[in-house]
Amino acid sequence: MIDVLATTNAADTAVQSARVLVVDDEPALRRMLARVLETERYEVHLAADGAEALALVAHTPFDIIVADVVMPTCDGPCLLAGLKALGSTVPVIVLTGYADTDDAALMALGATRVLGKPIGAAGLLRVLAETLNASA
Repeated sequence: MIDVLATTNAADTAVQSARVLVVDDEPALRRMLARVLETERYEVHLAADGAEALALVAHTPFDIIVADVVMPTCDGPCLLAGLKALGSTVPVIVLTGYADTDDAALMALGATRVLGKPIGAAGLLRVLAETLNASA
């Protein structure tokens, strides 16, 4: 579970103004992630699955995507394949609650980082800032 009260000011202003797409089929988790990121001044957009995310990416530039692995319609691997097909180079942080997830396979599909759930807000914000800074 992400602790909204445990946020940090780890990211600098340029990183904090980044446009983030959060992709998760669980509405409560999407809203919680959005609150955490908005508290740190990220511009947050939400999608319920990979298909919805791909439709957004087709017409909106994002600086980074945070996506769940297991979703209906179009899951994490489907999203990664779709991003590759679109020619997108946006970094993707994949969140998974499953111990048996094949991190190497997700990385081969284009994931930048694979993180286990639950992850604390401070940890997510740190990885988000590191990933954004590395891609700048």
